[in-house]
Amino acid sequence: MQISELAERVGVPTSTVRYYERIGLLGAPSRTSSGYRTYDEESASRLLFVARARRLGLSCDQITELLPIWDGTNCAAAGERVGRLIDEKQAEITSRVADLQALASQLDQVRSVLLASTPPEACRTDLSCCVPSSETDLIPIESISSVRLGRKPAQ
Repeated sequence: MQISELAERVGVPTSTVRYYERIGLLGAPSRTSSGYRTYDEESASRLLFVARARRLGLSCDQITELLPIWDGTNCAAAGERVGRLIDEKQAEITSRVADLQALASQLDQVRSVLLASTPPEACRTDLSCCVPSSETDLIPIESISSVRLGRKPAQ
């Protein structure tokens, strides 16, 4: 099958198929004499596996590690590893939700501080009239985790 047929069958754009080939999640296809990509059933199965893993929120790096375990034949081992990756993803989500709740609480505190004081005629040079100073009891926004799901924090 050609790339457009493969992409439609799996439900991804053709650009995604090309990207997965480029990063090694999908092997290089054979080519016709005129240069068109052609794919077999094994490629379709692998692409379906990759696409479903991505929809679960797994990163391309995680899928790269998972592919040799799965390889189309070891469903039990792959299922076990996917289960562990899902557990890790859920822990990340729980952490991120806690971070967002802390940020929401901080924003509520900032709003309260701003509403509790009468604004001056003109902004103060230290901007404490519209942005509370860092000396208040507010949590510094920088301390809120910036971990994005599926990515490691910046070092």
